[in-house]
Amino acid sequence: MDILDLIKNEHRWIEALFLEIEAANDTAKLYNSFNQLAEEINLHAEIEAQIFYPVLRQWGSENKLIDTAQGEHDEVRQTLEEIETLSPTSEEFQAQIQALKQLFQHHIQEEENELFSQVRQHISEAKRRQMASEFAAAKSKLASDTSVVG
Repeated sequence: MDILDLIKNEHRWIEALFLEIEAANDTAKLYNSFNQLAEEINLHAEIEAQIFYPVLRQWGSENKLIDTAQGEHDEVRQTLEEIETLSPTSEEFQAQIQALKQLFQHHIQEEENELFSQVRQHISEAKRRQMASEFAAAKSKLASDTSVVG
């Protein structure tokens, strides 16, 4: 599995978490699903910023695409922070979840359709596999550090 497969799998997992939130039929399930979503998005964004984007810049990929992707991460994180202040039973919570879902879907569409093609052009398969290992290890370590702190 290379870095692109790994990131795509994470995108599909996060999309599934959005579906869990939409299907939640009680406040506890909604709260738990949202917390899991927030954790996954934050981990994913942080590790992409640490492992994926720096290598792309180094290998000469489109910096504008990378800047856009990182800006989208910031926007998603800001929306997450806003949602965390809301009651899960409020209408505003549901509206913000939908806004977050749209932001995330836009981000993954651009990343998977535009940025990934640049990665395939500029980075060898062997390097993409190495990046996948680094990505997984960094995510595991960050998740472990976060659970100890949080």
